[in-house]
Amino acid sequence: MKKQRPIVVDFDGVICEHRFPDVGEPSEGVQGALNTLKKAGYRIVIHSCRTSFKFKNLLGGDQFERIKDYMKHYKLPFDKIREPDKPIGVAYIDDKGINFRNNWGEITDKLLSRSNKNKRVFS
Repeated sequence: MKKQRPIVVDFDGVICEHRFPDVGEPSEGVQGALNTLKKAGYRIVIHSCRTSFKFKNLLGGDQFERIKDYMKHYKLPFDKIREPDKPIGVAYIDDKGINFRNNWGEITDKLLSRSNKNKRVFS
C-alpha cells in the first residue's frame, strides 16, 4: 500500500472564510478540492492557531473540537487536526508552501500533476 502524502491546510482563511475569532463559511471550492486530494491519496492535516495555548483563555470552548465539528458538519474530509500549536506569525515561510488566493482549482491541478514527490509544486 502506498503511503499517504500529508498536506497541511490552514483553517481560518483557507478552509473557511476568515472571521476570527468567529468561524466563517467554507471557502468556495474547498469541499471539492479536499475530496479530490483525499481520493488521490493525500493525508489531510488541519493546522490552526486556534489550537494555540496563546488563545486558550481568549477563545471560548475547545477549539480542537470546534474545528472537528465544523469539518464534519460541512462534510469536509480530513485525517488529523494538528495540535496544540501552530506558530503565530505575520508570515509563514516554507519551501513547500502554496499561496492560497481562493484558487482551489489551481492548487489541486498542480498537486495532482506532480510527477514525483521532490518536484516543486510552484516555482
